[in-house]
Amino acid sequence: RDITETAAASPLCDVVIFYLSPCEGFIKGGADPAPECCVGAKRLIDELKAKEDRIEVCLCIKALLPQLGPFDPNRVPLLGQKCGIKNFFPPITPATDCSK
Repeated sequence: RDITETAAASPLCDVVIFYLSPCEGFIKGGADPAPECCVGAKRLIDELKAKEDRIEVCLCIKALLPQLGPFDPNRVPLLGQKCGIKNFFPPITPATDCSK
């Protein structure tokens, strides 16, 4: 199933899918994120003003990641490092508490 077909609960989730879909290859283990991935990830972080927004995006990523198939949760913060984004997300797994 394509990640974009996921019926997500929030409009913010649609934004997450839009910005982070070019990152799918990297999250699944690709060598480096595509330039479009870094652009999208930066825009996503720029749009998150409130803590509630970050929580919502975290919940969204948490719901979407398992649908990608096998992935390494440590690729999420690595994405922030590779794209030069401060305060990106921590490793997100099904056990992650997004409220923190």
